[in-house]
Parts: sequence; C-alpha cells; structure tokens
Amino acid sequence: MVVALKNREYKGLKKKRMKNITKLYMVLGVLGLTILLLGITVGFLIGSHMGKKEAKKNAPAEETGQDASEVTEDEAAGDSGNIPEIVVDDPEDNVTRVYIPARERVLGQIPVNPYNTEFFYLEDGFMAYHDENGKKISWLGVDLSYHQENVNWDELQNSGIDFVILRCGYRGYSEGGLVKDEKFDEYAAQCNARDIPLGVYFFTQAISVEEAEREADFVIDLIKDYKISYPVAFDTEYVSDAGARTNTEEIDEDLRTEMCIAFCERIRKAGYYPMIYASENWIRRELNFEALQDYDFWAPQYLEENDFMYDFTIWQYTERGFIKGVDEQVDLDISMVDYAEFVPALREAVVNGGEIIYDE
Repeated sequence: MVVALKNREYKGLKKKRMKNITKLYMVLGVLGLTILLLGITVGFLIGSHMGKKEAKKNAPAEETGQDASEVTEDEAAGDSGNIPEIVVDDPEDNVTRVYIPARERVLGQIPVNPYNTEFFYLEDGFMAYHDENGKKISWLGVDLSYHQENVNWDELQNSGIDFVILRCGYRGYSEGGLVKDEKFDEYAAQCNARDIPLGVYFFTQAISVEEAEREADFVIDLIKDYKISYPVAFDTEYVSDAGARTNTEEIDEDLRTEMCIAFCERIRKAGYYPMIYASENWIRRELNFEALQDYDFWAPQYLEENDFMYDFTIWQYTERGFIKGVDEQVDLDISMVDYAEFVPALREAVVNGGEIIYDE
C-alpha cells in the first residue's frame, strides 16, 4: 500500500515536471519567434532608409528639390568637412563656397598628432603620407630663401613639387630692423609665372605684441602683389646668438603666445591664411598651445618616423634635402592639406570686399 502511494506520487511529480518543461519550451519558442520577427522588421526599416538615402544622393538635383548650385563638393564626396562660406559684394556672384578637406583632430586638453598611418619615402626619394589603403594623401613642398642663391625654375617645376614656401623677410637679431629677403621678389615672381602654389614665412624677433603686428603689416605689404596659395607663417624659434634681442629681453609664455595671435589675426584680416612654425620643444616650453588651436602648425622634425607630439598640417621633414633645380641643400616639406584648393578664393573674397563666414 505504501509502495503504491509512493509510485503514484512519483508519477504525479514526473507528469508535473514534464508539463513545466513543455511550458518552458513553448515560452522560449515564442520568445525566439518574437526576436526573429523583430530583427526582420528592423532590418527592413534600415534597408528601406538606406535605399532612400542612396537614391536621394544619386538623384539629379532637380528631383531632390535642391538647387544644383547648392550641391557642394563636400556633399558629393559624402564628407562632412569644414566649409567656409564667402559672401562677395558682387551681385553676379554673391556667394562662393570653398571646400576645405576635412582632417581628424584628436582633442584632449590640446590637439595632438592625429596621423596614425604610414609616412615613408617613395621611389623618387621624397617623403609622403598614405591612408589606410596605401593612397598618397600629402603634397610635396620646398622652402627657399636667399641661402639658395641659384634656382633653375624649369627643373624645379618638373621635380615633383606641389608648392613652394619662401622666406619673405625677417627681423634683425640686434637692431630689430625689418628686412626683406634678397631673393623674395625674384622667386615669388617665378612661382606665380609658373602657377606654382606659393606660401611665405617671416622669421620673427619681436619682443612685444605691437612689434608682432608691425611684422604682419610688413609681410602684407611684401606679398600684396603676388598670388599666395599657401599659408603665411609666423616663424618663432630659438636663436643661438646670446646677444639676440629675444635672448636679452624677458619674454614669457603668455607674451610669446600673444605675439603669435597678434601676427596671425593681422594676416587673417588681410585675407590670407595664417600659420605658426614652431618645433615641439619650442611649443612645449615657450608657447601656450591650448590658446593657439585656431591656427595650423608647420612642424620641423628631422626624423624618418614622425612622432611630433602636437597637431600639425605641414611637416618639414628634412633640412638637408636635395631636389632638382636647386644646387644647395634645402628644407623639404609635406603638407597634409592641399591649401591651394581654397586659399586663393579666401583672398579673392576679401579683395572684393566680401565677408568671410565659416560654417560650423
């Protein structure tokens, strides 16, 4: 009797357990089917949205309701770069959009070096930068001054360079006079005659904000008759001569930074693109880099592997380079931005009395 009761209890528990397992399987099945249906629905919605987006992108301008003149190079490339809008006081050509290639800026407290793929020398012996697919995305340049006394411009033009940066002038070490580079006019005219994109730099020995502004005015007067397609750079660096005025005067980090800003803003208001030339050590010890984030930097570092700490757009990678057309050793550079694509238009807008408006 006891055994029979126990058997019945065991069978009852077994049936109850099987029923619970069956219910669990049914719940899991329903849940799985629900997830599957939800996945299919979401996939369909995403696919439909992407299809419409692609169709709109490839549709003629009149079908999208957008004026063809409003389709920017940036939109065509699918890129959301910075696009300044230039408003010119010309009723026939009131608005000009200038495309500035987007570049990554790695921001923390300060912008740091964003270049994470390879710099390496090409078969022609020049440095270049490449994207993750191996495509070259840099422009080769050379900077010249009176130190390069003999230049064969036909050979230089065919050497593979994309731009030239000339020293337009400097401030004297001791007397502090403003001096034009002896070769500037000749070399600038040669660049313009050959449509070689041209930038300039000025070697500063300013000891006050007012002097930095006068240096900018001096530069603007020197370059006003030339087409400038690359930046106008403020060259701030250490001078080894103990008697140099920047070594005998007390110039702290804040003052040196203010002088950079004063020069660059004067250049910008005149319609040119300002830039600062400074080494990594000079930036770290003598400048407040955080306060200079509005300006592009030209970085001198003579190494085959670039590990420059800060953000930059032009790298002066050697001071002992050789290039066809120049007998002496030269500084060679690569630019990460093709300034010639937009700098002339910025200048033209100001010359025509237009207002430059940078879209955010």
